[in-house]
Amino acid sequence: MKLIIHTANFKGKLIGTVHFARTSGTSAFNSQDLMRLSALCSHICAKLAFLRAKQELYQVPCLTHRELQIAYLVAKGLTNAEIATELWISQNTVKQTLKRIFRKLNVSTRAQMVARCQMPQI
Repeated sequence: MKLIIHTANFKGKLIGTVHFARTSGTSAFNSQDLMRLSALCSHICAKLAFLRAKQELYQVPCLTHRELQIAYLVAKGLTNAEIATELWISQNTVKQTLKRIFRKLNVSTRAQMVARCQMPQI
């Protein structure tokens, strides 16, 4: 079996194709092959979606570099205390920065903030 993956960057969007082919002299794909290929495609799609979400999170123009760092760590599921430790800042600084981000994005929860940051229209 041969796997070929082509990708290209078009206007900031990752596009690509995945090709599965048998080499000459081998039998057609059986149901076990198709299940494995389906699992592989699902894994690739999930990874690309994660990478795209991470990339788009960093494309929010109204946020500062530090605000983007904190938004990314919130998206990873870290608490204020964990973010403070990771960035070597106080928990109060994290809290105040989150308030500023919420105002800029017009949101009231961490989940809304993460969702808004992943929207390409911002």
